[in-house]
Amino acid sequence: MQRSDQSAQSSRTPRLYLSVAQDLLAAMAAGEYVSGVRLPGDRDLAARLDVSRTTVREAILALELIGAVEVRHGDGTYVRGPHGGVAGIEGSALDVAPRELIEARRSLEPVVAGLAATRIDTDRLRSLTRDLDEATEIVADPSRLPRFMELGLRFHADLALGCGNTLLAGIVGQLVDAETHPLWLLVNQHAVSSPQAREGQLHQHREVLGAIASGDAARAAAAMTTHLASVDAVIFHPATSDRSTS
Repeated sequence: MQRSDQSAQSSRTPRLYLSVAQDLLAAMAAGEYVSGVRLPGDRDLAARLDVSRTTVREAILALELIGAVEVRHGDGTYVRGPHGGVAGIEGSALDVAPRELIEARRSLEPVVAGLAATRIDTDRLRSLTRDLDEATEIVADPSRLPRFMELGLRFHADLALGCGNTLLAGIVGQLVDAETHPLWLLVNQHAVSSPQAREGQLHQHREVLGAIASGDAARAAAAMTTHLASVDAVIFHPATSDRSTS
């Protein structure tokens, strides 16, 4: 988890606070910081993670916005339950953007999956399969959550590149880009903090890819529709869904 502000400037993920927030979520999923526990202060976290206190504060703010932590002024920052605040983002500053984002994805990605079933090439299928295989290897390791999330979002972006329509592929790529939608990435990671949720995501991704590989456009579109409905449910209605997201 060690990194420096300076080294991050040359990395492909310039938003350092996002990486810090992801690492803290991974530590929560691993049981290092359990529900109800107070996190170390920003000075201690900054020293532990080798970043500035400003970066830590930005990461904590992002985690507070998605409901992963509760900041009690004058007392400290406390870890909330796995789904304690994700459902509660309705009506918050995050409500409009995530709802519009998932609405756009539910409208576009089933169409893209259907097109990919008839147009995707063998090399891209192999690449997608390799990414799913890697995700399978790390699915049970909560410390690898940031990488698991990266692979999940890349699955959607790379699949879209196989649809044969550069405009649609570009739109989907923007919708699942972590830099464009950093808080959405954190909402997703918070929602798949349990191994069961991550297994569910993998299963759904394999269903989509299997339909595309078989050339069945209708089944591919239906599988993507099911998957994105699950994304919606687990983000906004976690009490009634323990499925996956990506």
